[in-house]
Amino acid sequence: MTDWVIGCTHFGHANILKLCSRPFASVEEMDRAMIENWNRTVGPRDRVYHLGDFAFRGPPAEHYEQQLNGTLVRIRGNHDRKDWGVPYLRIRVNRTGVVLFHYPIEEWDGWWQGAVHLHAHTHDPEFLSAARRGNVSADAVAFTPVRLEECVERLRMSGPG
Repeated sequence: MTDWVIGCTHFGHANILKLCSRPFASVEEMDRAMIENWNRTVGPRDRVYHLGDFAFRGPPAEHYEQQLNGTLVRIRGNHDRKDWGVPYLRIRVNRTGVVLFHYPIEEWDGWWQGAVHLHAHTHDPEFLSAARRGNVSADAVAFTPVRLEECVERLRMSGPG
């Protein structure tokens, strides 16, 4: 089993193409590409931490969830239903504390003990958003889930702590 992470997929959200200059001709093309990327990367027994804004203004989230490999762990974003996941999650990866939250925050639980923080929300195309803080918006990770362990290792090397 492998753990993966991604956020801000915005399945079904046609306007996100313009808002974020996504490289797709239509929302259908975007959805199809992200589903193919996801299923080519994530195995049936894998776990994917999704950091919010899963689907918006198109078919309901369940329409997409049933097409995707793996078990989805939902962290709620500002465009998700109130019952879609938890607002904030703390986990450990190889003895490193990891804070998963839709929004980027300046300082998080465990900061002084070397914890790292993964977020989405910004749609910035860069992964590293601050020391020990990484952006996993779909726009920053080539519209494909990325290995959680690799993100954590990269962040551990990125700054103070």
